[in-house]
Amino acid sequence: MNESLIKHHIEQYKKDILMQIQHNTLLKYAGIPVIDEDRLFFTLLPLLNGEEWAEANKQSTIAVSLIFAALAAHDLVKEQNATTKEQQLQVLAGDYYSGKYYQLLAKGKQIELIQIFSSGVSSITEHKTRFYDHLDYSYGELMQSIQLIESKPIEQFMEHFSYNEYVFIMKEALLLLALRRELTAYENREETFYIRNSFLLQTKIETLRAEIEAVEKNLVRDVRYSNILKENVKHAILERVTEQALKSS
Repeated sequence: MNESLIKHHIEQYKKDILMQIQHNTLLKYAGIPVIDEDRLFFTLLPLLNGEEWAEANKQSTIAVSLIFAALAAHDLVKEQNATTKEQQLQVLAGDYYSGKYYQLLAKGKQIELIQIFSSGVSSITEHKTRFYDHLDYSYGELMQSIQLIESKPIEQFMEHFSYNEYVFIMKEALLLLALRRELTAYENREETFYIRNSFLLQTKIETLRAEIEAVEKNLVRDVRYSNILKENVKHAILERVTEQALKSS
């Protein structure tokens, strides 16, 4: 699959996702839902690499994006407190996206996947509390939590459809992107989530910087030497996760 076709698939899925959640009032007050293109890309990685892809895969991919959209909407309200009409509608928007993913999978008779995703959402909520309760978690435990929060539903999707060989690269890539996004925001004195809510991470900025470099180095190596990924897909991954990889390729 060439680069233009990869971009076409991503754009088409974004349109399909938005079609599932057309609601004029929510769009007016809560805005267009957050559709993370990086997560969407890595959810679609098996398709982009030429794996068999049925209607059930398509609907489940849309469901994954709706789950993350719902979580993002609820997180926004937690940060701001639901005191205004707009914020209260954010709560409703999150509930609406959640309902839509249930409805979509139920219509396709994917009841097992509904149960799997529900457990994943519960796990994400549990791990997010590590950044609120300020208990004595280790640096390694926090890294594991960040990776789970960023990728759990995609991991469940891939394992459900037997795309297990893509899980590791997907998880490492999304961890890298999340850490880099947090560090950049922190250094620019912009809003962060993980660093702001973890005193340990605030005292380990240099460790975090080294972690990003290590994850990137290992990820670039694993992608380049992968026996599964096609060359154009390798290029697309590297282009998405690091500019330095392209400069040295």
